[in-house]
Amino acid sequence: MKNVAHQIVGILKDAGIKRIYAVTGDSLNFFNEAVHEDGTMQWIHVRHEEVGAFAATAEADLHGIACCAGSSGPGHVHLINGVYEAHKTRVPMLVIASTCATYEFGTDYFQETNPIKLFDDCSCYNQMITRPEQVQRMVQNALQQAISKRDVAVIGLPGMFPKWKPSI
Repeated sequence: MKNVAHQIVGILKDAGIKRIYAVTGDSLNFFNEAVHEDGTMQWIHVRHEEVGAFAATAEADLHGIACCAGSSGPGHVHLINGVYEAHKTRVPMLVIASTCATYEFGTDYFQETNPIKLFDDCSCYNQMITRPEQVQRMVQNALQQAISKRDVAVIGLPGMFPKWKPSI
């Protein structure tokens, strides 16, 4: 059975996303592996998440929808300039903001940030997945919001979550 990361890749592929711009590392590893195993999307490794967010903004402007990703702390903060650019220029973009495991929330965990607070001002949709059962509906809703409102949708993805098996 495929894990949640594979499920997300399938949803993104069905939405026409061809590339994910991101820095590989820690809480994004399972997602990166799922992209590579699928073989139909590209993981575009960038040197800095800000570059990935700007690249996704340009792709969304040219092709209708794009995706970038960043992981906890520095990754989220580095994404913010490109996310604001997408928001201000009204292009549909999905941001995957992976973070620490849910059992670490609120414990002052190393490099913990709160994606809901951080991205609230520059997105039309900004939610944290906390259970495997939410994946299908939340990712689809995020994509629908991004496309219909021509804006940024952010999905918070706890680090342990992509390896979980969906229960639905």
